[in-house]
Amino acid sequence: MRHIEKPYNGDDEVKPVPAHSDAARAVLSGLDDLGLERLLALPAVPVPNARRMRYPVTVRTSVDDGKWYLRAFGTEFDLVDPSRRASTGGWYSFGWGLYNGREIAELLLVQVLRDDADLIGLRSAITGLLPAAPTDSTIASGRYRRELRLCAAIDPAPAGV
Repeated sequence: MRHIEKPYNGDDEVKPVPAHSDAARAVLSGLDDLGLERLLALPAVPVPNARRMRYPVTVRTSVDDGKWYLRAFGTEFDLVDPSRRASTGGWYSFGWGLYNGREIAELLLVQVLRDDADLIGLRSAITGLLPAAPTDSTIASGRYRRELRLCAAIDPAPAGV
């Protein structure tokens, strides 16, 4: 049985995400081979959330004026809660998001925490899986470990097309 993720689209209707493109399947397989752990592709999280997850874009809701983070192209995100940031590991999230102000079906976010300095090599390995995809990445020293954050718009077709 094949699982299809169903992101919330802002109303009561839940729409299925189209099946992954060939390019996305190859990227996801490559990320698995690199030992990265796939996380659920949460399309939006409230700004005050217990896991302190965040994405680059925030919006206000019209219902209660609350602020929400939306999955979006950019490296200003945290996929994992602070308790995991004290350890080493690598995680990725793949699914619906925003790219250049439009919804896309295949947005990739990667966060890796390591002691070693070979994050440049890992970034090269990941971007090698993404030859045609627009990407952005940062490598910085975090509180506990060096951190790689990478985003890619694998298939820039609008979501649901």
